[in-house]
Amino acid sequence: MKKIFSIVFLLAFTASLFAANGIVVTQKYAGVAEKGSVTVTWYVTATQCKMKMDFQSADVTSTTWFIPDLSTGNLLTYGEGPVPAKVSKTYYSIPAKSIQSNLNVSRVSVNRTGETKTLMGMLCEKVIVKTNKTITEMWVTKDFKADYYKYYAFFQSSYELMGLSEESLQGFPLESVTKDLTGNVITSLNLTSAKSSDLTSADFNVPADYKAADLKK
Repeated sequence: MKKIFSIVFLLAFTASLFAANGIVVTQKYAGVAEKGSVTVTWYVTATQCKMKMDFQSADVTSTTWFIPDLSTGNLLTYGEGPVPAKVSKTYYSIPAKSIQSNLNVSRVSVNRTGETKTLMGMLCEKVIVKTNKTITEMWVTKDFKADYYKYYAFFQSSYELMGLSEESLQGFPLESVTKDLTGNVITSLNLTSAKSSDLTSADFNVPADYKAADLKK
């Protein structure tokens, strides 16, 4: 009887985690290039996503948003914070075709290991992505089947998206570490929080008080 109760409770608990249509994930980023603290927060549904990047150093504190728009092929981006008087808040629309990868890798192979673990109540599978220069180990959600891999064109510096895109794998990487072939860590994403959330299409719009920047000036 106790065993049956435990199974029922587990199923109910898992279902409650994914009653909402999306997730909000916050990760601490570490890499060789940044010279400060970088925190990224992702808002993801099965078919949409946006990312907030908080950067803090001894001299600079900034918050930047990135919203990829599959329908137009443009990456919408804007900074958050006060602006001088009589200056409009603006956002930029960057064509994905103009975004280039700085990873400089090739021969991508993806291995779904079948190994699983639970992170913040979300069941994940270990996926290993190998290139001619790097090895990425990431934990990708199994229960949350997002089409996150479709956004690789907008975030081509992501080892995680590169691997997911290679095999069109659904799910979202909650944690990851990328090393070179000698074992030195290049980048890592360390999970700090993850929760289910009810997100609507309106959550993926640029705020109404922002105007499109005129890139021709």
